[in-house]
Amino acid sequence: MPLSIPAASKKTKVPHNLRADQIKPPPTWTVSTFYTYVLQLTLSKVDRLVARQIYSKGESHTVAVAGALARVFADPSLKYVVSVDAGNVALKFLFDKGKFARGQDLFGQLQEFQKDTDPSTYNIMLGAAAEQKDLHTFTYILKMMIIHGVRPSTQTWLHLARAVREDEVRTIIINRMGENGLLKNSAIEKEAVALLMPQLVVNHLGSGSKAHESIDALDSRYGPAWCSPPAAESLIDGFGVRHTTEEALITLNKLCERGYRPTQGMLLLFLRQCSWSKANELAVQLLVLFRTKYNIEPSMQIYDVLFQQAWRSRLYNCCRVLWIYACVHGHTSFNMQRLVRRSLHVQRRTPSDQSRSSAWEETAGKVITGHGRQNNITRFRALMSLWQPAETNRKLRDGFLRTVRSILDDDLAAVGHYHIREPLDELLRDALRMDRQWALGRVLKDVPIECKYTQLVHVDLIPNPISKRLADDSYPWPPSRAGEENTDAAGCCWMSAKMRSRPCICPPYIMKEPRTISNLDSNERESEGEAISSTCG
Repeated sequence: MPLSIPAASKKTKVPHNLRADQIKPPPTWTVSTFYTYVLQLTLSKVDRLVARQIYSKGESHTVAVAGALARVFADPSLKYVVSVDAGNVALKFLFDKGKFARGQDLFGQLQEFQKDTDPSTYNIMLGAAAEQKDLHTFTYILKMMIIHGVRPSTQTWLHLARAVREDEVRTIIINRMGENGLLKNSAIEKEAVALLMPQLVVNHLGSGSKAHESIDALDSRYGPAWCSPPAAESLIDGFGVRHTTEEALITLNKLCERGYRPTQGMLLLFLRQCSWSKANELAVQLLVLFRTKYNIEPSMQIYDVLFQQAWRSRLYNCCRVLWIYACVHGHTSFNMQRLVRRSLHVQRRTPSDQSRSSAWEETAGKVITGHGRQNNITRFRALMSLWQPAETNRKLRDGFLRTVRSILDDDLAAVGHYHIREPLDELLRDALRMDRQWALGRVLKDVPIECKYTQLVHVDLIPNPISKRLADDSYPWPPSRAGEENTDAAGCCWMSAKMRSRPCICPPYIMKEPRTISNLDSNERESEGEAISSTCG
């Protein structure tokens, strides 16, 4: 259960796109102002693109916030304004972000200040141990809780049910909670049903009943209030794994008739099931369904699942569409960047040394990247330079690495500067059709990969209106870090002295309208054709 925030704190102004050290502490310290400052630190958010500008390499906003929390809680002069509520907020942030060592240090600091901790403080640590299925740590914290005279709450036993791995043991714990009257609260009952759902699915399907019939059985046993998002997701996941995705969709429709509203987590479950079975067409249909019927757009995790599915299926056009959309919306995951970067670093082998998988790894990254600020000719020549044989000359090797870095940085910096009119599912359907035609027409095997670059499905990138304010391409890239100032003749800057708290809305460079060979002028079309023909032979 998420930690509740007092009503007074809901009016707290949440900092956005600020470094942790730029969040100003209060002029005078009281219990209330200390709590508000801790809340501002833990709730502050920084966009990914902005984080690359305001933090140096190796730094992150989470680490910076954790350091700021450690400093204020360790300050002896603030001992008398530290409250248990502030400590709970800080502990929840640290454990949610995986900073277990800092969380343990903070708990020790609260003990040193002789603050009377309550069950919620221990439940935060127990919840973190339960997420890791670490029964040893869970048992140690529970013993420490009893030694300090803190009575376990209902939430404590729910965390114990999460910590165990065996479904049968989890069922015994929750049944004992029901016998002792600990499940009378509707919110607690919803959590308990969500924990029992995997075992309930196994029992129900073992009796030979249909998947969608389980909803009536759950209603008769727990009442209609059992359907929380975690319970519904666990139900759909169990049916999707043991039966078919289509039957899971029937169950989802019946849940929606009862008022359930699907989430991005539900779409992610369906797409993972499609990924296991390589059901690419069904994945596209699910994107259409969730966008049109439930108004759900893809998240970073959804892009990651779709991209890895397309990568494993060796679908050039699908990978390119997903990569462009993820870059434009700022949803490129670490795994996506790792796959593309590794492919860009692979240089050309001789045909006799190539297997099907090695050929894909060599060509995929070079085909799907390239849609940033460079025009088609410059981008194509930069990509073709990656096809040269490996050089022993260090200078040439460094130039190769700089080209790879510039292509990736140019793509990743497209967030906020472009928008795409067509929904992802529409272009993904076209891309899937194109990949199928390539496979049937033996394009994957017979056509040189350099020529495929000119035959990829087209994604129409439209510069945002704010990008047209710049008159030249004179801005330095990358932009300066916080504390530095880059100003052009028009007085436009990335991080001016008056705006150190947030980045300027002006992009660091002009975003030229993307072009294809068909819309180049005659001179450019001729030079583009010469470049491609000389490369493809």
